[in-house]
Amino acid sequence: MAKPSGITLDQHKRDVMSEGGLLSKYYPYTFKKYQERTGKSLEKRIDNVTSFHDDGKQNEKWQRACQLDYNNYLSWKQKYGGSWQEYTFKKYEEAGKHLQKTGVRHEFHSLIINQKKRLPICLQAAIAAHHGKLGFKFEDRWIREGVEGFWKTFQRESRRVIDERMSLSQVANLHYEFAGPRGYLQLADHRASAIEDGDSVPDHKPFKYQFPHSEKRNVQKLIDQYWEDELLLIRAATGAGKTDASLLWASKQIENGKAERLVIAMPTRFTSNALSINVAESLSETGLYHSSAWFTKFQEKVEDGTVSKKDASKEHEFARLLQTPVTVCTIDHLLMALTLTREDHHLITFNLANSCLVIDEADFYDNFTQANILVLLEMLKYWNVPVLLMSASLPDSVLSDYQKIGYQVTDIKEDKIDKEEYSRPRFGVKSIVNCEIPTDIEKLLESCLLKGNAIIYANTVDRAMEFLNWFEGKGINSCLYHSRFTEPDKMEKEKTLIQMLGRDAWKNGNARGIAILTQIGEMSINISADLMISDLCPIDRLTQRAGRLCRFDKSKLGELHVLVLKKNNNIYPAPYGRFDRKQKSWVSSEALEKTRQIIACEEYSAEKLVRMLNQVYEAQSEFSALALSNAKNLKEYFLNNWLINSKQTSNKDDSGVNFWKSRDIPPQETVFVSVPENNYFSNYLSYQDWKLKNGLELPIYLIDKGKKSFIIDLKEVRIKEDKEQLYVIREGFYSIGKGIDLNIPEEII
Repeated sequence: MAKPSGITLDQHKRDVMSEGGLLSKYYPYTFKKYQERTGKSLEKRIDNVTSFHDDGKQNEKWQRACQLDYNNYLSWKQKYGGSWQEYTFKKYEEAGKHLQKTGVRHEFHSLIINQKKRLPICLQAAIAAHHGKLGFKFEDRWIREGVEGFWKTFQRESRRVIDERMSLSQVANLHYEFAGPRGYLQLADHRASAIEDGDSVPDHKPFKYQFPHSEKRNVQKLIDQYWEDELLLIRAATGAGKTDASLLWASKQIENGKAERLVIAMPTRFTSNALSINVAESLSETGLYHSSAWFTKFQEKVEDGTVSKKDASKEHEFARLLQTPVTVCTIDHLLMALTLTREDHHLITFNLANSCLVIDEADFYDNFTQANILVLLEMLKYWNVPVLLMSASLPDSVLSDYQKIGYQVTDIKEDKIDKEEYSRPRFGVKSIVNCEIPTDIEKLLESCLLKGNAIIYANTVDRAMEFLNWFEGKGINSCLYHSRFTEPDKMEKEKTLIQMLGRDAWKNGNARGIAILTQIGEMSINISADLMISDLCPIDRLTQRAGRLCRFDKSKLGELHVLVLKKNNNIYPAPYGRFDRKQKSWVSSEALEKTRQIIACEEYSAEKLVRMLNQVYEAQSEFSALALSNAKNLKEYFLNNWLINSKQTSNKDDSGVNFWKSRDIPPQETVFVSVPENNYFSNYLSYQDWKLKNGLELPIYLIDKGKKSFIIDLKEVRIKEDKEQLYVIREGFYSIGKGIDLNIPEEII
């Protein structure tokens, strides 16, 4: 027997071998690249590991326990007539209980049974890891079950990279060789098991794209000309046709045997939501993965019955593994995979190594994130992954950083073929004024009322709420949008903003309303206004914001007013600065200060914005000690965990581990805007459903303030047999109009 459900070992092995055999058909480039890089046939290796991976189930003790569990299932089935899945759901404490008590890990015994075959160590590792037990967390188990010899062999191989002082590139190549059989065995085994249980599995689908337009725009012509560059840097304005340029570039990589699939990495989950919608218009098979992607892509479909929850879960997981033809995700997801603190990180990194990657926008003012991205790019170079980095705000100074990690890149390709368009004024800065509270600029806000449409960018949530309060009761529809809304309310906010100031609203002549946004709205919302008020921010962010001025009408000149935020007569730069605890004062980031010095009341074209961008970022990046140390730790995680998983295990949506994090932001926790109707959840899936609809992330320092102010309470719920403490905001402090309103000033972090 292979399972207590009644599947025989012979049948299961045939099923897994069949799934493994199909992989070479669906992913030919991956198998070809593996052969070229390692000199070994991935097809033969997959055939071997799928043949031998479950041989340990022949162990007599394991078989006796499996038979007892099968008999229990048969007795239940005879009485109630249900399937194995129903049995495991209704009798989860009984299903498989004898196997759990055997103390036998069948994958360990698979190694013993096949010891005389002298399998290469990378295949032994694949067999050992296919249930996630090749890790220091399970070291005692290896010793207890009499396979200490194998464990020591894995340890020696793991340490070899340190003992022999291997370079990061050597370890990257070694990991690639091991991760192929390891990741694909798990993939084949999980798919075979799902099919045996009567579940559907996502289809393996190839990348397919046909350019949908009769003529190519300038940025797309650049792709035709330079697609063969290993790292292609393109600077193109908002609305230049970058989405189709990305897909066109990817199609050339895939058609010419340089990649299997496309991965598009965005700076935040909000921007990845918007891009996945745009990509899906040209390409149907698009996976979306980040912490709230489920709600964005699947929740409505599940609720209206378009797709089953089980099928949606499978598709969502496929995207998380980068197994879809196109996956839109966050940069954090890719960085986190490099820590190798989860077993499935090995498959994610292997899939990434066989992809082409588009990085769409990046925050160049944030050297902490940029230092992490350099590590990612360095790894991708070792794996020969083609990379396209596109941004409206890509400074020339980045070239030296990319050259240092080995890229032969000499310039940034620029969308300036149409010189007249490149030099055309897009907007004019009409005023630059100091501002502490909205009443300081009352005349300017009144001009928004007269105009009938405007976009206001605030650097903090509290500032945005102050603007909303000013517009209340003024006879115009205003919409506040920031990150502290639940996922359902975010979707409603985006719909409202599009209705107010989207393309159709302008086309139909009824664009009206005030959009009040934080950084969440810099790239993710396709809206436009003739008038914009923005808190001062680094020039690359300001360029993105200004891209929403007269977005749908090139004949207009947008009007921008810049606010220099003050507190107690001093510049308040948050979040583009830091608080000096010794001096007890805020220090602006260099990018913000330089932007403040050169911004002037004049007209701006794409050409002039690029000159300003290079002025602000003229110097080569000087990474802070914290950023450098953090990036070094990311490399250390990869080097230490390349073969054996560490004791530290990360969760699926973590963006950091003990000694590394993807972004230098305060730690956050989930806060709930309501209490559940029932304090008991029968399983984690139902809890996650409720969490998606009712939870949002809030910095811990604000949660602590909320608790002290008796605005946030702790509530206890049970999930199966586990107890969980939840932060719940009291009624009246959350609304779809404002989100969470703690009425607490954003003080020093």
